[in-house]
Amino acid sequence: MESVPTKQLIKTAFGTAPIMGLMLITPVFILTNGLHHFNFFVLWTGVTCAITFAWMFHIALLTFIKQQWAKTWKRLILISGLMYGVSFIVFSIVDPQLKIDRLNVEIIRLINILAVNTIIFVLSDLILTKENKNKFALENAKLKLANLEAEYKLLKDQINPHFLFNALSTAKALIKKQPVLAEEYIIRLSEFLRASINNNRKTISLKEELTLCNEYVALNKIRFGEALKYKTNVTVDMENYAVPYFSILSLIENAIKHNTFTTEAPLNITVSTFDNYLEVTNNRQVKFVLEDSPKTGLKNLNDRYKLLNIGEIVVKETDSEFSVKITMIKK
Repeated sequence: MESVPTKQLIKTAFGTAPIMGLMLITPVFILTNGLHHFNFFVLWTGVTCAITFAWMFHIALLTFIKQQWAKTWKRLILISGLMYGVSFIVFSIVDPQLKIDRLNVEIIRLINILAVNTIIFVLSDLILTKENKNKFALENAKLKLANLEAEYKLLKDQINPHFLFNALSTAKALIKKQPVLAEEYIIRLSEFLRASINNNRKTISLKEELTLCNEYVALNKIRFGEALKYKTNVTVDMENYAVPYFSILSLIENAIKHNTFTTEAPLNITVSTFDNYLEVTNNRQVKFVLEDSPKTGLKNLNDRYKLLNIGEIVVKETDSEFSVKITMIKK
């Protein structure tokens, strides 16, 4: 059963009943010369109470009756008939000696009751329709958010397996050629994974992310030595910013993956900050790759930025240099 905005309906009932009562009795009171001995304010109060009761009947049916007819025109007919019967009895008791045409009175009363209940029916239907639209919009927004959350988690979950595969490949290569370094590498790798693999946050402070990056570079320097150079130009106030989890690290990993480097021609990676942006830059010494590289890492990072609604990454590429600029999030 759909939820009924009972409070809104009651508020509307008490707000509209006096106005509807005034509109109903004023022309009748004038045309019938004050309905003889009836007091205007007493009559207005009585009609307002009757209209309020009509509202309550509508609200009660909408709230407590589960059948679908309670939300259709059948509700209008039922309550109008009930009110006509009650008013007929009350009118007969209160003023049986009134010298007027009773047939015309009954017709006018029936028309008035139908008019009042039609207005109530329309107003309540508008409120229900608006409430259902708002509820649908809210549920739709929640569903979209859930889909975005799932999509973001899928993108994020692609990062750790990708990194772990590369790390294990490096460990395998070191075991064959340099067993001592391989042992050190695996120890540092386990410590790094312990610090990062269970992190379920969407974003991470810049300070924490850079600490992970330092650990990651230290891991790679075990293998590459002075062929890999890394530095940061980060101001102190940048600690008040955050970035998507593993975003900087994935850019560093991307630079190492796609470039060739030696001690004589090292790979230089620099992380710099300015305003609310961070840029990762490296010199280009590109390995031989297929022209249509999917650039999965950059696409993944860009998609995560879109889902977080903080813009897109900016990639700059020349013959000698490659850089990626990302927006930092103010805490």
